[in-house]
Amino acid sequence: MTREAGTAPRKDHAWHLVLGLALWFAWFCATYGGLAAACSVAPPPPGAGPLTWLNAVALLVAAVCTAGFGGAAWACARAARQERAHAAAVRRRFIARSSAWLYAIAALSTALVALPAVLLPPCV
Repeated sequence: MTREAGTAPRKDHAWHLVLGLALWFAWFCATYGGLAAACSVAPPPPGAGPLTWLNAVALLVAAVCTAGFGGAAWACARAARQERAHAAAVRRRFIARSSAWLYAIAALSTALVALPAVLLPPCV
């Protein structure tokens, strides 16, 4: 299947089943790898608590990623609702619904993994 020029990308493509959690994994590795590198190069003062530049950057990146995953989940769920109820659309509807749930899980996981940045100092 080819896409016509000027049409939006399909939200029911099978790549969406893998893309959400793969991007979440990349975010997770980059966040903790970057945190470890920043703590070894320029750690914030230990008495600063959780209100440091490092936690602020981690929370900002997490908020952007959470919003992106949430937007992708919404778009896939919307695409699933727009599919007509006939036999040919069952596969497309399944992929879109499953992708929506996987993106939602990635959004929730991003928010939960970033939560310690609000409560704990970064380099302790």
